[in-house]
Amino acid sequence: MQHEHEEAMRAEYDQHHRLTEAMFADGITDADIDRVDAQRVEIEKRWEAGPHAEHWDYLSDAHEDWRRSPKVMHRMLADADHNGPGYGLTDIERRSQEQARQLTGHDRPRPHPQVERGR
Repeated sequence: MQHEHEEAMRAEYDQHHRLTEAMFADGITDADIDRVDAQRVEIEKRWEAGPHAEHWDYLSDAHEDWRRSPKVMHRMLADADHNGPGYGLTDIERRSQEQARQLTGHDRPRPHPQVERGR
């Protein structure tokens, strides 16, 4: 996947995510939901039918994984970091994991429990 295609995919996935969130906004009408959903579907169709569908699907799956199981995903990324580049995740997959983590709000530092040491 060329860099400009990846940038376009990431931007459109961000837009898709914002549209999804908009569907649950207070005061949204049924007509607004239909309009927003149609925009979401149009974005999905473009990417799912295009030459980079596998990357779109990976990003979608990563987003869902971060939403459902953030602890597991943090552990998976820590394992990938420990094993180094080229082990487990491609560069594009890694960036998709980072984007999914950011979109779900799990990119903030996690507090580490205080460990009391013996005196």
